[in-house]
Amino acid sequence: MTAEPGQEGETAEAQTPVGGRTGLSRTAQVAVAVTAFGLTAWFFFAWLVLDRMMLDAAGEAIGSGLLVLLLVSIVSALVRSRAD
Repeated sequence: MTAEPGQEGETAEAQTPVGGRTGLSRTAQVAVAVTAFGLTAWFFFAWLVLDRMMLDAAGEAIGSGLLVLLLVSIVSALVRSRAD
C-alpha cells in the first residue's frame, strides 16, 4: 500500500498549514518525558536497590505505567464531562 498524492499532486505532509501545530503540546511532551524517566528510574531502583528479580521490577514499572494511564483517562473523562 502506497501513499497517493492528493488532487493537486500534494502529499499529506504538504497539506498541513504552515506554522500549524500537530502532535502533543510542549507541556504534554514534558509530562511524557518525566513519566518515562520516572518509570525507568523506578525499574532500576526496584531491581538494583530493592534487590528484586528483573522480571518483578519490570512488572512493577509496567503496572505503575498502566496506573498512570488509568488516572489520566479518568481525569480526562471528568474534565470532558464537566465541559459539556
